[in-house]
Amino acid sequence: MIHGFTVPGCIEAAQRRKGYNNGLFEWLRKAPWGNPVFSGMFISLVSFGFLGGISGVVLGTEQINMLMHNTFYVPGHFHTTVVTGTTLAFMSITYLLVPVLFRREMIAPKLCQIQPYLFGIAMSITGLVMMGAGTLGVSRRHWDMAFSGAPFQYEWPGAAYLMMGLTGIFGTLSVIGGGLWILLVVGSLLFGKKLEGGAVSDKPTPIPANTPAAAASHSGSDHVGTPGTVVLALTLLVAFVLYYFVNWKYLSEVWLLS
Repeated sequence: MIHGFTVPGCIEAAQRRKGYNNGLFEWLRKAPWGNPVFSGMFISLVSFGFLGGISGVVLGTEQINMLMHNTFYVPGHFHTTVVTGTTLAFMSITYLLVPVLFRREMIAPKLCQIQPYLFGIAMSITGLVMMGAGTLGVSRRHWDMAFSGAPFQYEWPGAAYLMMGLTGIFGTLSVIGGGLWILLVVGSLLFGKKLEGGAVSDKPTPIPANTPAAAASHSGSDHVGTPGTVVLALTLLVAFVLYYFVNWKYLSEVWLLS
C-alpha cells in the first residue's frame, strides 16, 4: 500500500502540475507511454504491487499457505515480483542510462518502445497462469505433472494443463522480450550514434531530451491533490481483500466438517 500511494502519487502530482487535471485519470491516460523508461517502470509497479504483493501476502499467511506450499504457485509469485516487478524496472532505467552515462543514442527507437510491453505483459501473464496452476495443486520441482507410467496416477483437471500450456507460450514470449532488451542495449553501446556534449540527435527517440516545464498555474510550493492515486490504491485494497477471503473459502473446503 505504501508503494501504491507514493509512486503513482508522485507521477500524478507531476502530471497535474503540467496541466492534466481533467477527471480522475487524464494524468494517467496522457502519461508518456511511448517512453520505455516510464512504461517499463509502470508495468513493473503494477506487477509488483497487484500481482506479486497480493500473492505474497497470501503465501505469507500460514493457514492459507497450506493450499499453495511447494506448488507451482510459489515460482509464479516470484516471477511477478523478482522478474516483472524488479528486473523490468532495471531494464527500463537502462533506456535512460545509456544516453546519459555512455552518450549513445538508442538504436531502433520503435523496438525500444515495444520491448517493455512485450516482456512485462508476457511475464505478468506467465506469473498469473503459474499461480493458477499452483492453486489447482500442480507441484513445483517435478518434471512431469502427470506422473506418466506411475502405478498411481492423478487425474488433473483440464484447466491445469491449460495453465501449464499458457506458461510455456507466454514464457517463450518473455524470453524473446528479454533477448530483445539485450540486443537493444548492447547494440546501442556498440553502434548507437554518439551524443557529443549536450547535443541531442534529431532522430526520433523514446528518450526525451528535456522534461516539460510545469504548468504556469502551479508553483513549487502548491499542494497538488492525487485523487486518481487514491482510487487506484483503494482498488488494490479491494482486490486484495476479495482474493484473500476467496482463499480462505478454498481452505474451508480442504477438511469437510460433519
